[in-house]
Formats: sequence, C-alpha cells, structure tokens
Amino acid sequence: MAIRTQQVSVDELQIGMYISGIDRPWGETPFPLQGFHLEDREQLEQLKYLCKWVNVDSRKSRISLNLTRDTDPILNSATFESGQAKRAREILNLRLRAMQNDRPYQNISNLSSEMRYARKVHRRISENISRTLQALAGEGRLRFDTLKTISNDLVSSVIRNPDAFAYLSRIESHSEDVLNYSIRLASWAILTGRHLDLTRDTLCDLALASLLCKIGYTTIPQEILRAKGTPTPHVNEMLKWSLVRGVKLLRSKNAFNGRVVKLVSHHLERYDGSGFPRGVSGRHIPFLSQLIGIADYYENLVSYDFRDRPLSSTDAVRELYKKRNTLFDAHLVEEFIQAIGLYPTGSVVQLNESRLAIVIGQNQARLKPKLLILEDDRKPWEIFRRRVVDLSSANCEDFIVTSVPSLPSDNEHRHRRYFKQATTL
Repeated sequence: MAIRTQQVSVDELQIGMYISGIDRPWGETPFPLQGFHLEDREQLEQLKYLCKWVNVDSRKSRISLNLTRDTDPILNSATFESGQAKRAREILNLRLRAMQNDRPYQNISNLSSEMRYARKVHRRISENISRTLQALAGEGRLRFDTLKTISNDLVSSVIRNPDAFAYLSRIESHSEDVLNYSIRLASWAILTGRHLDLTRDTLCDLALASLLCKIGYTTIPQEILRAKGTPTPHVNEMLKWSLVRGVKLLRSKNAFNGRVVKLVSHHLERYDGSGFPRGVSGRHIPFLSQLIGIADYYENLVSYDFRDRPLSSTDAVRELYKKRNTLFDAHLVEEFIQAIGLYPTGSVVQLNESRLAIVIGQNQARLKPKLLILEDDRKPWEIFRRRVVDLSSANCEDFIVTSVPSLPSDNEHRHRRYFKQATTL
C-alpha cells in the first residue's frame, strides 16, 4: 500500500502540494487548521521561515511526489514549550543551584520608562569602555572600578526589564567596532543569565567577563580590525591568539578576581573539545564561559563585524541549534534560544503585505512578539502616528513572514529613524 503522508523538509516543498501537518501548533501560524494546498510563493516563504518540516498528503496534492525524507532536528516553538524543555531546565537547575535566586526575576518597569534609563546606561557604557580602551592603549592600564560600575548598571537595567537594553544594543548592530560588539555580546549573555535566574553577583561577573572577553583585540593592529568582511584564515588565527594576550593582560592586573579571568580564558572552548586554547571539553568548561561562548557565536552570526553577509535572527538560531552537543551543551543552547526568542527584541522583521516592523517586546508565545510598524502603506499624513501591534492578540491578523538581517552601516539613516521611533515609546 502506498504511503499517503510524507514528512518533508520545507526546502523541498513545491507549489501544488497539500500540507496536512506542520511541526508546530497550527494556532501559531496563519494557515488553516484542517490543512491547505500550497498555492503561491508567499505561502512557501512563510512555511520556510515558520517551519523546519511539514507533512504532505500525496493523494490530495496536485503534483506527484518524489521526495527524500529530511530527518534533521526540528526547530520550532513546540520543541521549547514541551516536556523536553522542562526537563532540560530541571537538569540545568540542578547544576546551577548554587548560583540561582530562590525566586524568578520579574519585570519591575515598563518598556517606556526603562527605555529612557537604558539609553543613558548604553551611552555611559559606550563612553566608559571607550575611555578604558584609550587608557589601556596610552597608559597600559585598565580602569577596573569604571568597568565594574558599568557592568552593574547593565545588569540592573536587564533585571528590571530585559527588552529595553536588548533593543538598544540590537539597534546599534550596524556600528562595526569591538566596543559595540562587546556590548551586544554582553546583553545576550546577561539576558540568558536573567532567564536562568542567576544571582545578581553572578550576573555582574558574567557582564564583566563578557565586556572583557575581546580585550585581546586591543593588541591587534587597528587596520586589521577595521577591515570589513569575513576575515582571512591568517586574520582568524590572529583573532584567536589575541585571547591569550588578553588573558595575560587581565592577570597582570591584581584588581580582577580570578573568576572573571577564568571565564574570559575559557569562552572559546567548545563542548566537543575542538575549542581554543586548551581544547577543554564538556563540563570541564566553566558554565558561564559556555554561556559567553554561545552569545559570542550568535552575535558573530548576526552582525557585520566579521561577516560579509550576516544571518537573520531566525537563521542564526537554526544554525546555533545545529551545534547542540558538538560546539555547545544542548540544554544551554535551548535555554539561550528560549531567552532571546526566534525574533529577539530589536530585530527587524517583514510582515505580510511586505511591511517592515521592529520587535519591541516578547510575549509568552515566543513567536508572537510585540512589534512597532516601521514601513507600510499608511497615508502621508499618518506616517508619524506610531502603530504598535501585539501578534499574540486574538484579533490580530498580522503575521511574520521572515526576519531581516541587520542593515549595513551605509544604511545608517534608516537606523537613526528606527531608533528615534522606538525610543519614543
């Protein structure tokens, strides 16, 4: 008897196929619950960005099927909202008990008020790190007190409301320098640490180590760091070995506690032992170093700092998910994705009808965030009226078609406009 239903990768879909099942709850998609024929390119693109695989009914399809079954791991909301995700969190909690609060963190400020505070913190962090790097280059010394203060400010903002600082650091992703890269990396790491309910002291150590993990780049000639695009193999080796010089620099400063130096020195180690510089594997890598490593890997995928063409947030999450139990601990990868979401706060997405929007907040349904519409078909006299959409609302007809990679620096005028719109929330 012929097989009626086949599980098919979304990359193999063709117009005319009948989709009878998908790898996520139907209610989180714009598609009919009872199944549907794939009619046009727009539906195909929606499926590619919402799903990893689907079920295709061969009898109802309008074309003959000649497909190979795709068995790659799925990446969908059901994976992370299921019992599997709960078990993963329980395992992590057993390992993290000594570093966790008794109670989960709660948002204690709304996005509007925290955005104003986060803007000041972001500017202060940028200025202080810049001065610290200048002092290091000129006088050969690090201002530990300054760095500790700004890491505390960063942690305070993320604890009060994680969306505000994540938004600001993401909006600055077009600024291609080590300073802003370190701030963005730190924001992902602290966001995940908050999600895991790590204590404030632990989050402060995590923030400080994240901001300092690329300090070795100050030993590399500036003309190499200013070069745009994907580094050559030779430059990659220079970037890796700068970690060793950076760790030596930190160890020469008695002000830094040994824990922070250890976190920095292990952040390029990998779960399977393929990392740098010692090839440490598995649980021999400090937990917080693994977290910084994941944040660094993700930020490298989505930013222009060291890539010719960065990935969108969705593609970056899929790429990170494939590295479970090879480069990174599977449970920690899943918690990182839970913390930042498929559409992180501050990322730009394309909606139905080719409209652009920016994510300004997360909901429990991670695939249905709150959005600020940036570009649509409003009349000229309506252009200055903000339109905020909550995709989790029952009567909302909007849906995300795809996430959009960060814009390059030559689109800086658009970034300023996005920033201005969202910071007036």
